[in-house]
Parts: sequence; C-alpha cells; structure tokens
Amino acid sequence: MLIDPNLLDDKVKELPIEFETYEEEVGFKEQLRIWHEKYGHIFMQEINDVIFFFRALSKEELKIAQEVYNDDFERTEYICKTCVIEPIIEDYSLDIFAGVPEILCLSILEESGYTKAQKVKIMIARWEKHMEEVENQLPLVIKEAFQDIPLSEIESWTMAKTAEYYVKAKWLLENIRGLKLLGEEETQQQ
Repeated sequence: MLIDPNLLDDKVKELPIEFETYEEEVGFKEQLRIWHEKYGHIFMQEINDVIFFFRALSKEELKIAQEVYNDDFERTEYICKTCVIEPIIEDYSLDIFAGVPEILCLSILEESGYTKAQKVKIMIARWEKHMEEVENQLPLVIKEAFQDIPLSEIESWTMAKTAEYYVKAKWLLENIRGLKLLGEEETQQQ
C-alpha cells in the first residue's frame, strides 16, 4: 500500500497506523518525511502483525537480482534487503517467519510495477495527469534551456525562482533556438 505523502500534513488525522500518543504520531510523520525525501514513494505491507515499510525497486536493482542471484531465495533476500526500510532484518532466513520474505518480495515487485502491465499503465496515466498542470511543466522547460542544472535542483526551487528561470528559458528557446512554446489553448487545439 502506497503511503500518500498528503498524510504527512498535520491537518490529516488518518494514518494507516494507530498511535498511543500524539508525540508518537508526530515522530512517525517526521520519519515518513525523511524517508519520502530520501526514497520517493514509501509503501507499507503488514505481514503476520509486522508492519514493513519499503521503497520501490529500481530497474537496475531488478537487473542485478535477475543476473547475480540464480537461487530464488537469494534473489528474494536481495530484493527485501535492498528495499525494506523498516524493520531492518539482517538475515531473512533466520530472523523472520518462513514465507514472509516471499510475500514481501512479491509486494515490492508489484508496487514497483514489475508484475502487472496494468500497474505500469496506471503509473503512466497518473504522471500524464500530473504533467497537465503548468507548474509541473515549468521545470522541464527550464531544464531544456539550462541543461547543466539538475532537474531535482530545479524542482526544489521556490515558485518565484522557477517563474524567473521559466521566463529566461522561454526567451532563450524562442529567440536563440527558434522553438515555439505552445500555450494551454494551442495544446488543446492539436
């Protein structure tokens, strides 16, 4: 289950876990913020009353799992050790109930989009919808004009700085490179 980053907002009362104290809830939200900044999307899976938090498996990590680990158990352990954030388990053959690594690995592969083509289509549709919003397009225009600036850096800017660089990027692309940037109305007409 994907943990929605909006759940980190103090206004939202419902989290997938119940807390005994407000301090525990605040601490958990802060930990989620840190994980979200470091890993991107964070997922949660409860197995045998143990809650596992994990991140998605990258294509490069999947390739390593397939090419380096011939044994299913070793491959499963590699995927779990690579992606599980909490709890940290040193040895999946000794420190956990039988069958748990397999269930966890399947969840990691599913949430990462490697088991069902429909999951990938849903991810793509979500990102296409995301890109319909102008504020999500601005960093890409800036990146095209100023290719030496990492996209992650551009996305961390304030809106004022983003707007400033967008205007500069638009001018550069249209006047120096001869490109025509389409407005929202022009895009809908095509």
